[in-house]
Amino acid sequence: MKKFFVFILTVVLFYSFNIYSKPMSFDVLFKVSRLSSISLSPNGKLILFAAKTPDLEKNNFKSEIYLTNIYGSYLKKIELDSNAILPKFLTNDCICFLKKEKNGYQLYRYNLKKKKMIKITNIEGGIGDYIWRPDLKTFAFQKDVYPDAKSLEESIKREKEIEKSGVKVKILTSLMYRVWNYWKDGKRSHIFMRCDDGKYKDLTPGDYDTPPVDLGGNDFTFSPDSKYFAYVKNTDKMVAISTNNDIFLKDLKTNKEICITKENKGNDFNPVFSKDGKYIYYFSMDRAGFEADKVNIKRYGLKTKKIENLTKDFEYSIRQFVLSNNSRYVYFNVYESIYHPIYRMDLKNKKIKELYHKVFSSDLNLSRFNNFIVFFNQTAKHPNEVFKLNLKNKKIYQITKFNNDVLKDVEINDVEIFKFVGAKNEEVEGIILKPAGFDENKKYPMVFLVHGGPQGAWGDDFHFRWNLAMFSSPGYVVVAINFHGSRGYGQKFTDSVSGDWGGAPFVDLVKGQKYVVNNYKFIDKDRIVAAGASYGGFMINWMAGHWDSFKYPFKCFVSHDGIFDSRSMYYETEELWFEEWEHKGTPWTSDLFEKWNPARFVEKFKVPMLIVHGEHDYRVPPSQGLMLFTALQRRGIESKMLYFPDEYHFVVKPKNARVWWREVFNWFKKHIE
Repeated sequence: MKKFFVFILTVVLFYSFNIYSKPMSFDVLFKVSRLSSISLSPNGKLILFAAKTPDLEKNNFKSEIYLTNIYGSYLKKIELDSNAILPKFLTNDCICFLKKEKNGYQLYRYNLKKKKMIKITNIEGGIGDYIWRPDLKTFAFQKDVYPDAKSLEESIKREKEIEKSGVKVKILTSLMYRVWNYWKDGKRSHIFMRCDDGKYKDLTPGDYDTPPVDLGGNDFTFSPDSKYFAYVKNTDKMVAISTNNDIFLKDLKTNKEICITKENKGNDFNPVFSKDGKYIYYFSMDRAGFEADKVNIKRYGLKTKKIENLTKDFEYSIRQFVLSNNSRYVYFNVYESIYHPIYRMDLKNKKIKELYHKVFSSDLNLSRFNNFIVFFNQTAKHPNEVFKLNLKNKKIYQITKFNNDVLKDVEINDVEIFKFVGAKNEEVEGIILKPAGFDENKKYPMVFLVHGGPQGAWGDDFHFRWNLAMFSSPGYVVVAINFHGSRGYGQKFTDSVSGDWGGAPFVDLVKGQKYVVNNYKFIDKDRIVAAGASYGGFMINWMAGHWDSFKYPFKCFVSHDGIFDSRSMYYETEELWFEEWEHKGTPWTSDLFEKWNPARFVEKFKVPMLIVHGEHDYRVPPSQGLMLFTALQRRGIESKMLYFPDEYHFVVKPKNARVWWREVFNWFKKHIE
């Protein structure tokens, strides 16, 4: 009898283990909804957010709007017949959002009680981001237009005429003629406000962009009394080499405006009026031309015209901030280690206090009565869900469990932090994720991931493209190192990569690989692969020419959108300020382009490589990948290239993503299993 019970117990444990050790899969990953755009009702009782869900069959995403209360006791979908994004509360009973139609996204208003929807705009081509004036009498929105057009209507008419002509030629007269993944075609991003007569007034006229082409945030807003308008634009002659975004303040009655940040040549952005209307708070970087400089919170006195740097002596770079209604506090989150902790500053004495550390927070929303913050939080185990931080007891509470059913049978381990002595004899941090069903007595292949940026960082987050759990799903240990240049470890550490692309970061990777293999006995030193994207792709290409620096050999590489030839990269990318800061000049003035050029070391290439590139990647154009593929093929090195004609720096379409994961895993499997 005793043996029988032991047998039954063994069977139960066996099946229980197998039920709950199911790893992440592509099908699960692409059923997970991606939450965004939190909006808290004025009375602090209701929460709106958007949920974007992949549709593999249609090869796209559908975005829907959901409503819950502050306790999470119910979840309700706002029934619409089309995609809807950017939901916002107008009043406690009324919301607004953008709804996708044949002629683009249009603005709608919806009464929650009456369930009545009203269309607000019908603008050809649709509109972008929008805001309502605090008096709720009108609104403003972003739209790309021809800057020399006398009106919005004239710009739309010209666009139709060009389309009707059938001529596809692009006439280039200046930089930047394309950005990230789209061509500007002579247009600028402007902000329009609807007037009492129903016409639209251009609040940001001229041959400039608002928001700027890059490096911006929430870059236009109204004052609490609806009399002023603050916005961001870059007026430098050549925007391609400038990060000098400035904040302008416009009197809506007189139309006069002033630049409140003209003394600073770095990036100033994200203006926010204090509730009492006395100050404009905003983000600021001090160094001109450096897009990854420390982000400080500054404030401008509308009466005094003085600017104060509130976080000058604070160690970390700020991600987002919100102001209390009583103008006493500013709440913000930061990049710190692998988290986005939440802090509070007392504006009377400038003292800063950490409120909660182990969160990966975003979209902070402060209640009207300053008693809680609603925000998104995620980890490597779960994507964004709505959370609440009680400001009295400093505890957090999960409000939504939107993706629990999708992930209920998936086992994902917690990420673990490890530290070692890296380049410059300084401490470097990394994370390790063990696969589902992990057995410490077994040996596992290792996937060695390299992040982009280069001032990026690996975090405890649920990344939808480079998902750690997905990388571990075949039974691999995932290791990711936050090398010199990563954010979250102080600005000095972040600065250290500039001008040293193949230096300290590479040393960290060499030392980090040796450290984890020597200290984690479950890693199989004979089955190690590496992958990286963007700067991470550059580093993979650099490692390809310096593979013999590593103690343990790599069986194969994956280089996604990586720089192969640093010199040609300068001449074909769009953000020249980035290239000139990172390499301390231009190719004709700085030898760093050649010093840190992976193409110099083709003769040393040996490790098999999978290359990925998208046609619409204007940040790291596809020619970089094609040149790399040519070099590998000519050298007779096993290589393969995935070229996506309908993708850009990221592979985002569901069916393309499925191909990406399939090919990456097949490449790994071929070389380590």
